[in-house]
Amino acid sequence: MEKILQHFHHIHHEENNHRVHHCGGAHPSVDYEICHCACGLHRIDKKIAIGHNFDESEVEFEFFEECVCGGWHVESGKEKISNKR
Repeated sequence: MEKILQHFHHIHHEENNHRVHHCGGAHPSVDYEICHCACGLHRIDKKIAIGHNFDESEVEFEFFEECVCGGWHVESGKEKISNKR
């Protein structure tokens, strides 16, 4: 799995199948959808989205590669650096 994808979902392996969850389940603050696209990558419907580290802290990403199916490829995301001090 691409390193960036771990910020947006993880996989539960089940009998001859797997289920993908965003951060372990539903979160009220999530305002985007991620799905597999025809390009063989993951597509997100927001240009900028919040993912989570393993300690559940928020990380903001911006995505740069547009998908022919609409939206952006998650794999093209770069962490946004905050100017807050």
